[in-house]
Amino acid sequence: MADNQFKLANAIIPEVFANYVLNQSMKTNRFVNSGILKNDPTLGSQLLAPGDFIHMPYINDIAEGPDAQSWTDTQDISVNGLTTGEQRAFKFRQAQAFGWTDISQQVSGAPAQATISNRFSAYWNNQDQKILFAELKGVFANADIETAKKYEDTGTFSARGFLATIAKLGDLQDNTFNKIVVHSSTYAEMKAQQLIDTVQPAGAVTPISVYNGMQIVQDDDPNLINDDGSTTSYVFANGAVGYSVANPQNAVEIQREARAEGGRTNVINRRVVTTHIMGTSVAKNFAPAGQTVTMAELAEGDTWASIVDPRHIQVVAYKAKLDKEFAPVVTPKETANTPAGK
Repeated sequence: MADNQFKLANAIIPEVFANYVLNQSMKTNRFVNSGILKNDPTLGSQLLAPGDFIHMPYINDIAEGPDAQSWTDTQDISVNGLTTGEQRAFKFRQAQAFGWTDISQQVSGAPAQATISNRFSAYWNNQDQKILFAELKGVFANADIETAKKYEDTGTFSARGFLATIAKLGDLQDNTFNKIVVHSSTYAEMKAQQLIDTVQPAGAVTPISVYNGMQIVQDDDPNLINDDGSTTSYVFANGAVGYSVANPQNAVEIQREARAEGGRTNVINRRVVTTHIMGTSVAKNFAPAGQTVTMAELAEGDTWASIVDPRHIQVVAYKAKLDKEFAPVVTPKETANTPAGK
């Protein structure tokens, strides 16, 4: 008997499709699955509220307050107050549309609708990645954060340089970091130096590559390659980056244009997402040049501020040179004015 079951690939129902894309994006996002991006419901609860920013108030810890007072009967015990602050994170309001013409379907027979149905989540995963790396570049271009959390090696990637990098976390260095993101060219050099081990985690289907006990995540994002040809690797603790995504009203719409190009069908998808390196904040004096922040603005140091003890920023950066044998093929970087919210 033929299978007549109604499937998403056969017809896109907006409400079903919106939830499908959202769920698939969370399941297939490798940075979420690796633990680098932490799906944070406290961020998600603010995504659809009015305003351009997510606000995260905090109270500073008293553990490192002033020295204890002498207890005498000749003077009162002074009372210290608590200090507070606030982290601000961007809300990225994003939209994208893909479509097909009746003629293209009839002539080519290409499964346009099925491709859109099955690959929209992969598209959003790539956008998440672009936002993450643009933010990392900007955060580590901030002079205060760069001084506290970045190590620049005079040579190539090495065990000694790596240890100097994680030393930036002080007394937390041995029990905090567990993921390292490297460019594929850096990964190749690490293999040449025999720095990489392969392990089979319990319950995992495939083995993973690790360095110094940390899972290696490879990525060829152009922001990992510096203008001088060196590469920057990032070492993360789990939950170092807060992340959440939500479907707004009219998250998905199907538009039929009977006259356009002989007949065209468009699928429009909208979402609101936040990606935020915890311990940092959007600078108080930052204002986007346009209606929404651009990728170029995300990558600028002036966009960001360090507002807490830098040790609470659970990411460190390691800049190292490459031997010429491992020089990468450089791909074009994002256009300067590409909106992060589109």
